[in-house]
Formats: sequence, structure tokens, C-alpha cells
Amino acid sequence: MAMAGAGEDAGSSVTVATTPPEITKITLDPKELTLNPGVVTTGTLTVEVFCPNSVEWIKSAELTKVEPEMGIPMPIALKLIEVDKEGINAKYQLVVELPCHVPAGEYTLTVTVTDKSDNTVTGTASATVLETLAFSVTDVEFGTVAPGKSSEASSTVTYLGNVRFKFDKKDGIVPSNMNSGASGTIEAQNIETRWDWNTVIARGFFTPKDSVKTVPFTLNVPFGTAPGTYMGTIVFTPTPVK
Repeated sequence: MAMAGAGEDAGSSVTVATTPPEITKITLDPKELTLNPGVVTTGTLTVEVFCPNSVEWIKSAELTKVEPEMGIPMPIALKLIEVDKEGINAKYQLVVELPCHVPAGEYTLTVTVTDKSDNTVTGTASATVLETLAFSVTDVEFGTVAPGKSSEASSTVTYLGNVRFKFDKKDGIVPSNMNSGASGTIEAQNIETRWDWNTVIARGFFTPKDSVKTVPFTLNVPFGTAPGTYMGTIVFTPTPVK
């Protein structure tokens, strides 16, 4: 029997819906990337996410695609670096390392955020890889040669950029005179460049075997050349090839 003035409890219930996350901002810095030979080139991908069910309900934030293909295994997890005091806004970050010789052009990166109910949202950011023509060469050592004799030696050309190039016959590979102080000179005309002038040194990203080439030379030491160590230079001047 109910009594006047007595309290009574009523139950209450609610089902909180799962609401998919939202990517509110995505950036890639810098927007233009230049390859530096011998140094890893990086870009920083930053993603800001609104999480209606809390940041703790997010299962993953990943880099899932790069177009055109860059040779990076996918997916790659982004690192959670910041959460606001309400626990509903998060910032994720990933430092992307560019493979050596990645071709120049515009690249689009896709990020996928997934919550614990397997709801997903994607966002994209773009950056441009600039053209870099870079290479290295090794010294040419002919050894010890008697007058009237010849010697063969070579220089190794190693591709370090992302622009195809060749050496023109006229001024692509130019030896200088070799001098030995007061002893004398070996004229540049005695150095023969035995190179296929149609050879293109290509992007190593797609064709690694084409990124290292050997340039052969033959030195003829004329009769009448005084003993001594002769020094000279060989200038390599590339011509870009599209």
C-alpha cells in the first residue's frame, strides 16, 4: 500500500549511438619536397580528428594509400600526439620518409581513421616532389704507364636524384690536360672517352640497374713524356632527359 509522502525510484536508460569520427583537418608539411643527395627527405603528415564517442573509441589512424605509388609498405600507423581536455578532439602525426630517387610530381596521401565499431573516415593531403638532378663520380686512376703505352681506367657515375639525364658527346664528358709541375704536360687529346653517348642514366626508383654506370677511358702516354705524377680533371656535365 502506497503511503502519502513516500519516495519511489524510476529506472532510466539510454542507448548511446556510435557516431563515426570526422577528420577536421589534414596537412602535409612541407608542401614542396626537394630530394637532398645522401640525406633522408621527410614530410610531416598531421591529422586532426573529432571523436564524438571520445578519443578512446578510436581504434586506428593510418596512412593507407599514396598515389602515385611511392614504394612505401601500407598501412602505416599515425602516432597520437595530442588530446583536448574534453577527450573528443585528437591530433595524429606521421613523419613520412621519401624513398631515394622517388620521381618528381604531385603525390596524394590518404589517411583512414577507424573506430572500435569499424566505422571509417578518410581524408587526403597532397605535396609535390620537385625535380632534382644530382649524381656523383669517382676519380679515374690510370696507374703507372710507360711512354708509348696506354692504360684503361673508368669512373663510376651514381645517380642521386630523380631526373633522367645523359652526357652529350660534345661537352658532356671533357678531360683536361694532365700536368706534373715542371715535368711537363699530357695533352687532353691523349685521353679517349669510350662512352655510349646514347646512354640514359635513369631513375633508380624504377630501374635500379640503370642508376649506376661505368664510364671507361683510355690514356695514351706519348713518347718523350718525362717521369712524374700527372694530375688533371674530367668534367661531367649532364643534360636532362624527359
